[in-house]
Amino acid sequence: MIHLLREEYGTFNLAKLENGSSTTDVLLFQVTHMKMELSLVVQAFAIAACVCCAVRPKTEKSQLIWLFTSMLLMYSFFFAWRANLDISKPLFKGVVERFWMQSNAVIVVLAGFGFSLLFFLGEIFLGNSRMIYSLEWLLAAVLVTAQIYSNYSVCDQSNNNVVDQFAMNLLSSMPPDAIILLRGDLPGNSLRYMHHCEGIRPDISLVDQEMMTYHWYLPKLAKHLPGVTFPGNRWNPVEVPLPDGTITFNLHHFLKVNKHKDTFVCIGLHEGDPTWKKDYSLWPWGSCDKLVSSKVPFDPEMWVERTQNLYNWTEEYGRFDSSSWELVANEEMWQARMKTAFFLFDLAETGSTSVEEKAKLYTLAYKLYKEIVNTYKTHPVNWHKNYAIACERVLHLHPAREDPEVLLLEIIKHFRLYLEEAADDPQQSSILQAIKHMKKELREVRKLKKAARRPA
Repeated sequence: MIHLLREEYGTFNLAKLENGSSTTDVLLFQVTHMKMELSLVVQAFAIAACVCCAVRPKTEKSQLIWLFTSMLLMYSFFFAWRANLDISKPLFKGVVERFWMQSNAVIVVLAGFGFSLLFFLGEIFLGNSRMIYSLEWLLAAVLVTAQIYSNYSVCDQSNNNVVDQFAMNLLSSMPPDAIILLRGDLPGNSLRYMHHCEGIRPDISLVDQEMMTYHWYLPKLAKHLPGVTFPGNRWNPVEVPLPDGTITFNLHHFLKVNKHKDTFVCIGLHEGDPTWKKDYSLWPWGSCDKLVSSKVPFDPEMWVERTQNLYNWTEEYGRFDSSSWELVANEEMWQARMKTAFFLFDLAETGSTSVEEKAKLYTLAYKLYKEIVNTYKTHPVNWHKNYAIACERVLHLHPAREDPEVLLLEIIKHFRLYLEEAADDPQQSSILQAIKHMKKELREVRKLKKAARRPA
């Protein structure tokens, strides 16, 4: 009953904290989706079944038709009511669409009834049951063959290994005997499958952050992870014994008792438990992050060298459907290429370090951004913006690290490229103002260079 009533998840909604599209919008979109996914023949036969059942309610199959129709309506209305995802977002739309396979299957069953009833009526009015029977089988074979022919290429995923390559790259990048705290559907499901089913990296321990909050998870899982110490029976930000005797622990306590192992989070940490911030920091590790003791000094050059080539990812950017998990996996791997650069830049912006250290971090971030932006012709649009901002910071370092004219040209170029692809950015006016200012600075720099070249 706990699972049936979704007590641990806390809601019958599809997502916990989302405010999505209305019930009407979801239902209308479901109808549109059915029209796109199901052929006109299937739709016509399904409608014919319902019409025949309404006209001749005492036919042999009327009860089954009404049963399936009721199932379809109840499922569709209930799901539309609880599917609190914003279907204007492609990924959420794709998630919702997968739940409509059940209702589409019911439509196909109704179409089968309609097809059968059509030929049943044919026998009544035309007679010659043998000819009708043969025609029925022939037409059924033609319809099925036509469906297979028209949809096979779309459904054939035999060469699609994007998600398992995503998981393989993450697992292979980890040091021996590491602990990975999983979060989210993509890393959680893909890494667990490759690890448990394919036997990849048996030395690694996978622990699901969300499931650690469930009362049954650790008592069942802990015995399969002998190298991991769990200081209680359940993860809870506040360490208090529960009325039923359950001992809880927070993330800080977990990290403390497992300090002999490298611990990573993929992807992100649960926001509800900030206790780790007391003594730990998150350092970028590709798509994941490593939890490192705050006492460990950060060596930016060493970390750049260590994380620069973690993955062997060859998929082109932007080639997957916007509602697919393949796109999410590809996006994660591409963004991982600039994660260390972003971390260094953010550390320079927010960290309490010396002027020299800030300059060093800005310069390293700039060089990393420059390398990846110039290496890949097609890449995430935010790289242009980040690189332009990094150039701007290096431009104003004293003493100068790079040619100011080159930096100004790069800033103008990449801010423009960014705005071409992200015209809806709310900071558009500020970026345009920055471009205008950089053009003015560029004229001044060129004027000074020209004056310096003149003979005295």
